[in-house]
Amino acid sequence: MTTPPRTRRRGAGLALAVAVAVAVSSACATTSEKPVSTSGSASSDGPPTSAPASSTSAPASPSASPSITSVPDGFSTDEQRSPTWPRLGPSIGSGTAVRVGRHSAYDRVVYEFAGRGKPTFRVAYVDETLDPVTGEPVDVAGDAFLSVSVTTVMVPDEGDEQPADASAASLDGTVIAAAPAIWGGFEGYGEEFIGVRGGQRPFRVSVLTEPTRLVIDVAK
Repeated sequence: MTTPPRTRRRGAGLALAVAVAVAVSSACATTSEKPVSTSGSASSDGPPTSAPASSTSAPASPSASPSITSVPDGFSTDEQRSPTWPRLGPSIGSGTAVRVGRHSAYDRVVYEFAGRGKPTFRVAYVDETLDPVTGEPVDVAGDAFLSVSVTTVMVPDEGDEQPADASAASLDGTVIAAAPAIWGGFEGYGEEFIGVRGGQRPFRVSVLTEPTRLVIDVAK
């Protein structure tokens, strides 16, 4: 994650996640995005109508953040999570797409899912990008990294095609250096890392429906 973005696949890690999830947890189971309200109705091309999740962690060190002249309302470098995290939430199916879109004050990453449940989530800056299954470091382009965890993600059906990561063209000119797609989950939990250019920037998280989406806006 200004280094050129690189795509990254979990490969063996995902295969292991699928195998383990099937064996031990069968019960566990969006370029520019037009925001909609959490009820699914269309709204103006502005921030999502849902409020950001409450923050629980201490603010990031000011030296770790870029110089931002005006932080939009509702944005923070603090961890943001659902009230019920880390408990599993309703099924949201498997991941179907990831998209990056530009807005005047922020850039947006949208994760889309096949199911209709409302995702529970945790999004926070991390020092290391580690595969949640193997614990091994993974390559993510960027100067700072947002860990995006979501439930309840289902194991993809056999033959389902893994969605592509956000393209270099969609990332160009944004503060997003990398946005790998979330596909399947390990015991119901899906995780990926957003690479952010220029250090830790304030962000906010919201949930949209019809289709089910998890939205992360990162301030410019």
